[in-house]
Amino acid sequence: MVKAGECLLYAFKSKVLKDIKIESPSMEISCGDGATMFIHQGGEFPVDFDYFIETKSSEFKHSSFVDIYDLYSENFTIPTIKRPQFQIDVGTDWKQNFLNKASKLNFYKELVLHDNNNTPLPFSDKHFKTIFSNSIYWVDDVEALLKDIRRMLRDDGTLVLELMTPYHLQPLKDMKAYLNDEAISILDRKRSVTMPSCRSYAKWKELMIKNGFPVRSSKVIFPNKLLVQIWNIGLRPISHLLTQMTESLSAEKRRQLKAEWVNIFHILLKLLLSLEQNYTLDEAPYFCLLIEKDVQDKKYV
Repeated sequence: MVKAGECLLYAFKSKVLKDIKIESPSMEISCGDGATMFIHQGGEFPVDFDYFIETKSSEFKHSSFVDIYDLYSENFTIPTIKRPQFQIDVGTDWKQNFLNKASKLNFYKELVLHDNNNTPLPFSDKHFKTIFSNSIYWVDDVEALLKDIRRMLRDDGTLVLELMTPYHLQPLKDMKAYLNDEAISILDRKRSVTMPSCRSYAKWKELMIKNGFPVRSSKVIFPNKLLVQIWNIGLRPISHLLTQMTESLSAEKRRQLKAEWVNIFHILLKLLLSLEQNYTLDEAPYFCLLIEKDVQDKKYV
């Protein structure tokens, strides 16, 4: 219930992927709990199910980075009413609790615990036909990771990346003229220091070409600046408190309130799906690259 704004943005993420075919052998790097890709590929959950019923929200502090969703208990189950027609061959993540949740989906044939800051990844050369990731900007040495992805990708393979730029946090920079450091810190929630490899679209494209990845197509994911403002603020400052409140409700009460929340946000957010694009790729806060592998006789260092 407290993730309505992010669900809107997930819709835009899914939209840019709708014409991209994921061919086997396939891998999703940093798959997390698997829910995003599961839903993108057509999976559906019953209305009573909530991924965020068990969290670390009570441990959260604005002064430190705490992933409140990094929690898993043995009785965690994921009911589904519709499943995707295929499975992704491999999903990796550096958090075991996320992989434990992802395993409940039966959407990934294999799940592997791995920190992308440590290369090489434990897979053979030229193995994967499709590699997807929406998280490579979280690593310290993104170029080392790209070189390893190139090693694992088949010569006829495709790499699909969703990438963040410094413009994603631009609303926080703009608000510094009106808010003090403490207020900005509450909104930032340590995000600015946990995404070390963010760079502009031009710099990302330059890095791809340098490492043997000609860009086939580029698409803006969030077409309007208003969406980025919603993502940066929304209910973010009190989301951990709202989560604790909903965790204390009975299943019946949660169902009732959830229906009301969905109706309200459907009215408010549906209109935003048709917003016109108001910035270029060079100004994009978040974009998707469809990338081929350069198989010419070159040395990539």
